[in-house]
Amino acid sequence: MDHTMWVLVAIIAASMSLSGVTMTALTVAYGRPGMARYRIREEPRRKLAGLAFHARVGLNGLFSALIIFGAALGLRAVLFTTEAAPWWRVALDVIGVLITYDFLYYLLHRYPFHRWGYLKRVHTIHHLARYPRAIDSLYLHPVENLLGLALIFACITGWALVVGPLSLASFAVIAVIYTQLNVIIHAGLDLPAPVAFLGAMARKHEVHHRSMKQGNYASITPLFDLLFGTRESEPPR
Repeated sequence: MDHTMWVLVAIIAASMSLSGVTMTALTVAYGRPGMARYRIREEPRRKLAGLAFHARVGLNGLFSALIIFGAALGLRAVLFTTEAAPWWRVALDVIGVLITYDFLYYLLHRYPFHRWGYLKRVHTIHHLARYPRAIDSLYLHPVENLLGLALIFACITGWALVVGPLSLASFAVIAVIYTQLNVIIHAGLDLPAPVAFLGAMARKHEVHHRSMKQGNYASITPLFDLLFGTRESEPPR
């Protein structure tokens, strides 16, 4: 493998390993008695459990890895440059890609996943986690998993074609933020300072999981829910 491929493999492996550590830590923390005061809602009885649940989670993790490795390595000549980028370009890439993704995911989430017949049924599987915790971030239909990952790579590709190829540093930051936030918003924990803003994101997404009729469709910021009037109130503490 060439140098770029090795670096991409290392970035993807590190970001996915870190998200796995975060998912495990937050899932274990959720169940600890001492964390009860941080739980956004108390789940009366955990229904998502057992072999079938963990098999779906594990297979989705493997499926995600295959898609991410395949897309990043297969498109590396178009998407990435090995040239070092100044800090402002890294910041521009990260903000541009993630804001674009958040807007397009808002549309995908609000309309196809919540209003269109087949994709609504696909998304309903993820909503079986009405009291989400970190491990539920991977409890979803493989079609939803594929569409979400295809969307982030479509955003990276579009950005690279319009603005120019991303540095490997830009991709590394995007990969870490994307994978970490996908886990953290499902944590079910009102995390305290100094990461209270992550607790706010988890509260926002927890409201969304209450039913297929709730708002809060964006996954990274509240911006598009605020702009389009779909922001739902957070649960009282």
